[in-house]
Amino acid sequence: MNRLARLWTELCNRTDYESCSRPRAARFRLDTIHGLLERLGNPQTEVPALHVAGSKGKGTVSHFMERGLRSAGFKTGLYTSPHLSDWRERIRVDGDFAADEHLADAFQAVLDASGGEETFFDLLTAAAILTFKNSACDIMILETGLGGRFDSTNVVEPLASAVTSIELEHVDVLGPELADIAFEKAGIFKPNATLWCGRNIPESAMKVLAEQAALCDGQLHMPATGAAAAAGFDHPQVHMRDNFALAAAMLATLPRPFSKTAEFLYELATQEGALDLPGRWERRLLPDGRTVILDVAHSANSLASVLQAFRSSYPEQKRGVVLALRDDKDPQELADSIIERVGPHPIGEQWWTAPAGDHPRSADPARIAACFGATALKGVALPAGPEILLVTGSTYLVGAVRPQTKSLSSP
Repeated sequence: MNRLARLWTELCNRTDYESCSRPRAARFRLDTIHGLLERLGNPQTEVPALHVAGSKGKGTVSHFMERGLRSAGFKTGLYTSPHLSDWRERIRVDGDFAADEHLADAFQAVLDASGGEETFFDLLTAAAILTFKNSACDIMILETGLGGRFDSTNVVEPLASAVTSIELEHVDVLGPELADIAFEKAGIFKPNATLWCGRNIPESAMKVLAEQAALCDGQLHMPATGAAAAAGFDHPQVHMRDNFALAAAMLATLPRPFSKTAEFLYELATQEGALDLPGRWERRLLPDGRTVILDVAHSANSLASVLQAFRSSYPEQKRGVVLALRDDKDPQELADSIIERVGPHPIGEQWWTAPAGDHPRSADPARIAACFGATALKGVALPAGPEILLVTGSTYLVGAVRPQTKSLSSP
């Protein structure tokens, strides 16, 4: 085992709230990571930051901003979670995995400075920030892991912060109402930052976001309607167009030297494939030549959006859907919500449910199947029959399926 793999294993032995089954709220606090970063020399103060939270879309907005900044010539650091196939996806420098030696040095420094109380995500976040500093990044983009107020990433004084969307999710930690969730996510709003939110946020949540922005002496900004279409970003999913508009608007209002970077994102929008993202409406090939679309949508709104795009993009083909969920979702409530938005399964569209990869909090496929009128699979599989498949509902399912497919551009 090489040095980096050994240190990653040591890091993973710490509490991991992405996968643990016990109550998660009790250990959410910021004093541990603040103490850790102080012992590391406060690297979070040395790289300008952008900070993104939200129920859905936060990873996409972060990726879009990173690509615009990188295209403009800035050296970027990007921290996202979870990963699809390789944990190094979480910590990127200039669009690629961070150098092994920089990661290993950061992991060693973080573990040496640890007081023992930090969680896995505390340690990984600190290592990412230290890696960005040691890699001489011009700017870093941080996606929150869960919530915002007590998320490990909430240690920066960013140039801009955004809450992309608000939906009922992680209610055991964030609270039972949309207003509660909005309050937690608005915890990333800071004085002296430009504060943003996505469009189509429910009224009760928007009220809370505006109140929290005002407490920071800031105005809450929102991207203009139709901004993505005006830029030529013609994505089949509405929420992806909204994510593009938010990313572009945030870049357009950054201070110098980053103030012109939105123009570079607009330019990328006109180049075929330049803004394609793994696991976001990602079209790939199965070994038998069929097309599969991989999408990590897992909320009611995003699942409805991807289903609507799937049906409108492939109206004549025999379609199939493979769905997985985590066990913190109510499958019946989700099924009812999706039917309300896009209607029941059309005749001829087959559905299957599968485990969410090997995730310990995967929901029982049989329980999901009963709610969605689907056939439960015993394991992760790509069923025969449909001419085109959609795999969705879980990042972990997409991550498990992706290695069984290949890029459309592969020989």
